[in-house]
Amino acid sequence: MLNNSSPFEAFKPASTKEVADIVRAAAKDGFALRTARKVGGKGRTKSDTSRPVSLRNMEAVVDYPARDMTITVQAGMPLTELKKILAEEKQQLPVDCFDPTMTVGALVASDLAGPRQFAYGTLRDYVIGIEAVDGQGRIFHAGGRVVKNVAGYDLCRLMVGSRGSLGIITQLTFKLKPIPEHSDLRTFRFDQVADFDAALEKLNVTAATPVMMDFTFASPELAKQRTGPDSERKNLPYSLCIGVEGTETSCDWQIKQLRQDCAGSEEIDFSGHPGWSVTQHCRSFGYGWHNGDVQIRTLPSKLVAIVSELSERGYSTQGHAGNAILFAGDEIKDGKVRSVCEEVAAKHGGTVSEWDVDHPAKATDPLSTRLRSTFDPHSVFLVE
Repeated sequence: MLNNSSPFEAFKPASTKEVADIVRAAAKDGFALRTARKVGGKGRTKSDTSRPVSLRNMEAVVDYPARDMTITVQAGMPLTELKKILAEEKQQLPVDCFDPTMTVGALVASDLAGPRQFAYGTLRDYVIGIEAVDGQGRIFHAGGRVVKNVAGYDLCRLMVGSRGSLGIITQLTFKLKPIPEHSDLRTFRFDQVADFDAALEKLNVTAATPVMMDFTFASPELAKQRTGPDSERKNLPYSLCIGVEGTETSCDWQIKQLRQDCAGSEEIDFSGHPGWSVTQHCRSFGYGWHNGDVQIRTLPSKLVAIVSELSERGYSTQGHAGNAILFAGDEIKDGKVRSVCEEVAAKHGGTVSEWDVDHPAKATDPLSTRLRSTFDPHSVFLVE
């Protein structure tokens, strides 16, 4: 397998042992490795001297005791395939990803979480077992295949979001949730920031139990463009997109409650998307971590102050209101969106990050440095 691979062809191991052999060869011969982010992922660039590793031959179900609400799969399984398998048992991994071709290993390594993290949490709440290969070619395991298995160090949480800097994930065990009987999604448009702010305050203590609360907050220029007399985008300048799940009766009651909470708004429909659902929204709107977007995490009580100031300075934002996570894009094209976000976050409270800039493998704090030297002493894993 190693001898037949050209420098431009991806390694395609069929087992964890073969992954370990590849890593040991890389450490011995001094070349770096990178794992494919998704099935049919991007090819190598001219300046890229690393060797790609594709896990597309490792996408089998290892164990699926449906009654225990857990599943163990190889890391090369596409997320779409996992969803199909779970749907047959009316189960789900309730972590949203806007890229359905991404593999489950890449999903976990990236620690992506979409709109429904407000109710369900993130991948760190669902990965209960992991198998991986470190930078010396050593195979290690953490967690187990049962929910109550908590023996040993919590390496599962360490590997979630490591983005390939500590090892190649080869197998994963997930805790699952049942697919809800019914769901509903409503969008509320606000003309005044005060009404938008008041609605968020009510929603923080609402009797309803929304699974997602996404928002858009346009800059004055963008609001003018999208809310003019010829515009079809009536959800701007300020809007909340709220989803609920449960029985049909429960969803109906929650929608009535949400209408009360969002007093001062206009409930709108998208004429081109009849029956637009929570699932469709979560699949279609991948906020952040692309096109140079900058993420700010703050407190719910500080969200409106931050997005209002960014709007005044010409930047539109969108994100997850319930978790107070927002994304700002460089629509002004002045190259200052990061510095402006840092300034605003420092003033109101919050942390700023970018996908490419704040890679965990680039962290220079003592703990991160020691972790990398322990898991990857030969710098086998490429930092992208």
